[in-house]
Amino acid sequence: MNALVEQYQRKGILPDANLLIGFLVGRIDPRQLRNCRAATRYFGPEDFPLLDQLLNYSDRIVTTPHVLTEVSNLSGRLRDPFRTQFRILLRAVVGKMDEEFEYSKDLSGRDDFLILGLTDAAIGSVSPGRYLVLTDDAALGNLLGRRGVDVINFNHIRTGAWR
Repeated sequence: MNALVEQYQRKGILPDANLLIGFLVGRIDPRQLRNCRAATRYFGPEDFPLLDQLLNYSDRIVTTPHVLTEVSNLSGRLRDPFRTQFRILLRAVVGKMDEEFEYSKDLSGRDDFLILGLTDAAIGSVSPGRYLVLTDDAALGNLLGRRGVDVINFNHIRTGAWR
C-alpha cells in the first residue's frame, strides 16, 4: 500500500464522500466522529489518524462537484454550532482542492449510474493511472479495481476494521 500511495503523491488522491466528511469532522475534533454518526456512518476517533495521514501525504486532493454536494448535504445532519464549524472548514478546503467535472447527463447515461448512483458514478469515471481513489464502498472499489483504477478500500486498512 505504501508504494501505491507514494505513486500518487503528486498525481492526487480522490476520497469518496464518506471519507471526505469523516476527514473534515476529524480535522475539527476527532472525538466528534462518535457524535456525528448520522453524517459519518461508522467512523470513530481511532480511524482519523490513518485517514489524515493518507490525505495529507498527497500533494493534491481531488474531488467532483457530486462528492462535494453529498458532503454538503450530509453536513446538514450535524448539530450547530459544530455544523457551522464544519462548513467553515469545508469552504476553506474546497478552495484548495482540484475539482474534476463531468456533466450529470453524461454520468447518468452510463451503467455505473444504475449501480452506484450519481456521486459514485462520477468517481467511477476516473481513468486508470490518473488518481488514487480512497473509498469505504465495496461496490465502488470493486468496480474500479476491475477497470484497473488504483483504489484503496479504507475498511481493509483501518484500525479496528474487524470489530
